[in-house]
Amino acid sequence: MTPSNPPLRLSVTTAHDEKDLTLQTPTSGSALTPPVTPIAKEIADAERSIPSPLEEPSPEQTAAQVKRNINTPLRFTDEIEICRDGEDCPVEFGRGAWSIVYKARSTPNVTTTHLHTPPSSPVTTSRVLAVKAPLRRDARKVLQSEALTLTRLNLTPGFERHVVPFHGFLSDSDALVMSAVPLSLSTYIEDQADLRKQQPSTATMFDPVQGPEAWRDMARKLITSLAWLHDTAGIIHGDIKPHNILLRPIATDEPGLEAGAFPYEPLLADFSSAFDIPSDATPAPDANQAAMSAFTPPFTAPELLSLASLKSGDVAPTPASDVFSLAATLMAAATGDLLLYPGSNNMQRLAMARDGHRILDFTRAGSNGCRVPRNGFVEKLVQPAVFKDPAQRISTRDWVALASS
Repeated sequence: MTPSNPPLRLSVTTAHDEKDLTLQTPTSGSALTPPVTPIAKEIADAERSIPSPLEEPSPEQTAAQVKRNINTPLRFTDEIEICRDGEDCPVEFGRGAWSIVYKARSTPNVTTTHLHTPPSSPVTTSRVLAVKAPLRRDARKVLQSEALTLTRLNLTPGFERHVVPFHGFLSDSDALVMSAVPLSLSTYIEDQADLRKQQPSTATMFDPVQGPEAWRDMARKLITSLAWLHDTAGIIHGDIKPHNILLRPIATDEPGLEAGAFPYEPLLADFSSAFDIPSDATPAPDANQAAMSAFTPPFTAPELLSLASLKSGDVAPTPASDVFSLAATLMAAATGDLLLYPGSNNMQRLAMARDGHRILDFTRAGSNGCRVPRNGFVEKLVQPAVFKDPAQRISTRDWVALASS
């Protein structure tokens, strides 16, 4: 029986050598990069068991060798269809400055077998995925670059614990196919903040909104993922913020899960502003200025927000700027405030972000500043990561040790 609202195939039309997504709606998005909307639990259960289609390199193969050997992104070859809702509209997981993320389903292609080979059973298994498509023409090169970065990351040992799984690139539409992960850190932070407002307690007013043990565990996992990204994969993310961190649920009965621990595995997502860390003394490659324009000031390192940097375009993200951005993300998670700075308007908050080394003082001046008490464990973990001089910020390796102590 044919369903009343069947999924719509992701199709491509060609005109004057230009490729256009038929589902694309060229409206301006927010500054957030998708996916940012919670996804049903069925996706989490299904996607958690799906292996990456990429084969891991041999143990002796380094991340640098992987990068040199991989010059084209992994291609997605299965059949894929964009899902529609009851009003026959494409289902979106989220959208941002450059892209829109659709809910999709895929089924393996049925290939022709040898004449004497018995036919296989009909393929009925489908899986829920996220398809990240360009929202405007100038986003195509950004997504092409991100596809190559994700391909290299998914060939780096340990990727499955740190980055969103990547299943391939749709070259006809310049779209990325990834696992659908059920929740973003930004949504989780907002949910925890709302919960605290509904259940106020003086006993917990000096603790992070999700609780001290959950915050510590989350911070340790995120710092470990950033260390892996820098030291093993050799990649600078360039746009770390709560909206670009996805949360994969952990079973509450999983062995070794301590009481009060963070019940998710955080995965880094959206590598549209990423590039390789130089392996020698040569200058860093030119930053993708188009992708960098989507920065979110509260989570951007202050050296990237100065007027001189914005005008010249010469300053690119560094490992130290990633460290600052993750520290700001941890501050937002502790206070439950995604705006982070307490200014009454965007210009005031931008001025504070440009003076970001004072983030602890600024945050304490806000309505939830009591959740970051002086000399508390949040301050001790954040302070070494937000020095004004990027060279003085803590290294990821030392930060992991500090978070684990």
